[in-house]
Amino acid sequence: MGKFQTVCKTAIVILMGNGYSALATVDDSDGSSTNTQTAVKSAPFFTITTPTTIIPPERTAQWQGNVGVPGGIPNRTTIFTTITPSGGNDESAINAALNSCPANQVVLLGPGTFNVSGTIGTFNKNNYTLRGSGMGVTTLRYASGSGSVVQIRGNSSPWPPPTTTYPITAGATKGSNTITLADTTPFTTNASMVIATNPIPSWGHNLGFLGSASTDQNQTYGISFRVISKTATTVTFEPACPYDFTTVPNRQVVAIPYTGSNMASGVGLEDLTIDCAGSQDFTAIWWENVFGCWTKNVEVAHSYSRQIYHLFAIRCEVRHCYTHDVQAVGPNHEGIALNTDCSWNLIEDNICNAGGAPPIEFSDGTHHDSCNVAAYNYCVNTDPNFWDISMSHGSGGMFNLVEGNIMRRYEDDGYFGGSAYGTLFRNSIPEMVLLKHFTVYYNFVGNVLGNWPVPPNLTRVYETEVSNYWSSGLFPIYELGFPNIGNPQYDGTFIGPTDPPDYHQLPNLLEDCQQLDRNVKGTIIRHGNYDYANHAIVWDPNIADHTIPPSMLYSSRPSWWDADLPWPSIGPDLNPMEGTIPAQRRFSGDATPTPSPTPMPTASPTPTATATPRHTPRPHPSHAPG
Repeated sequence: MGKFQTVCKTAIVILMGNGYSALATVDDSDGSSTNTQTAVKSAPFFTITTPTTIIPPERTAQWQGNVGVPGGIPNRTTIFTTITPSGGNDESAINAALNSCPANQVVLLGPGTFNVSGTIGTFNKNNYTLRGSGMGVTTLRYASGSGSVVQIRGNSSPWPPPTTTYPITAGATKGSNTITLADTTPFTTNASMVIATNPIPSWGHNLGFLGSASTDQNQTYGISFRVISKTATTVTFEPACPYDFTTVPNRQVVAIPYTGSNMASGVGLEDLTIDCAGSQDFTAIWWENVFGCWTKNVEVAHSYSRQIYHLFAIRCEVRHCYTHDVQAVGPNHEGIALNTDCSWNLIEDNICNAGGAPPIEFSDGTHHDSCNVAAYNYCVNTDPNFWDISMSHGSGGMFNLVEGNIMRRYEDDGYFGGSAYGTLFRNSIPEMVLLKHFTVYYNFVGNVLGNWPVPPNLTRVYETEVSNYWSSGLFPIYELGFPNIGNPQYDGTFIGPTDPPDYHQLPNLLEDCQQLDRNVKGTIIRHGNYDYANHAIVWDPNIADHTIPPSMLYSSRPSWWDADLPWPSIGPDLNPMEGTIPAQRRFSGDATPTPSPTPMPTASPTPTATATPRHTPRPHPSHAPG
């Protein structure tokens, strides 16, 4: 047992409304265990098998060493050519240099503003870097148009994504990197491959809307891998499989190849600003059919639609970037976005200041994005009608991790269907957490939740099943299982709970799935989170381990972390519980180090919440990581 564990005497229900409830224990600030402030009503609940670790290993992926650019982003030092602004349209000169650049060299853009009216980039070219002279020093100015400013693509990206499945006879188990099939002819080396089940698991569900139904026969729930090699009957891939697909009952395990595709790899975009003011760009940066590529230390300003867009991307990275002041919000105005069949990508140490709606989103399309990580990002001034980070807008994402971020609101919206096995670890989320219907087997551990000003007409509660709870004066920390992306209403009926969840007989239209899904709460693990409704740490009584590890991503402080900032910086076991992360410091320009945290056996009193100032500074250069 961990040293922060207290004696827990009471198992309690922490739900308002007229539904089923789950057990939890609450540590008050004096170390005792008491009931919560919320109303209780008896009904069925899930029994979670007591795990041997703080999160059962079958609910997580091996993110460490498997996300982001393999071996880290290379520091290329050989300059192929340096380009200076012409005063006219610089698009052709930049593209000519990129297409001629030798492997592992750099096309350097000097200081100044480069005007472009079309797209800069390459098709099916590997291993080069397009580098500016610094964020705010070199600017790509895209003043009109509706395309993408920078676009890097492999040779072929089928759309819609391939759907032909091939039965797997061996492999597709946790830790395996080889599968066996009857015939591997359709599989292409250096191309994507998806492992999935046919049909999707019973605990998954696909949705259409406005009369255009989806179907659970679409293999949206899956994980993408890169094919390394093959024999006549086997395919070897990377990274290793994080999940035992053979445990899904009554389903055939299948592979879906991207036949004939070739992923561009080793391409980097670094150290510049892209300004889209006045345009109607689709996205400032577009990565498609790529492996091991990166966007580093890039500012994206005034984009009209998306900021940094990925499609069929594996092991790519967005690091130390600054997205801000979008021209518009609403559908198709996301920020750093992973669209379809993107896996094992890393979005880390970025500032998103009014940087999209939401600023960071996985599964921006209708298919899965799995095993991705959003870590240590600072999201601020997002449109109040939207949320900051999401692992699920499209259907089928699995094993994604959100760690160490500072945001206002988190939401997985269930619009095109569900997602599974997401983990939120050591984040600061002061307003709300919303997991909509079909969002199952999630893990919430070590987060600090709910430190947000409460209007005088509302009461802060842990959770509720009351439909349209705002009109009842309730302001929940968690909203679990509600059906609609933009409102807290349901039709008064319920799905589940069942063990496991079973959605296969439900309609595949959003408008026909307006029930409250109790499986969301029934399958969630919430353990070691401090919330400002209870003013206490809430533990799962089925989990004996009360020692929260520093990270799910790192075994020790990452090398890029500011040396004078404590790591980890967020968690109920620290004092203060919400410290400073490097991206937050760069945004504020604050050079004053945060005091080192100390273990905190009891919960802290509620601090006074302060409003976030609205401003647009450029990140302070003195704190840029090496």
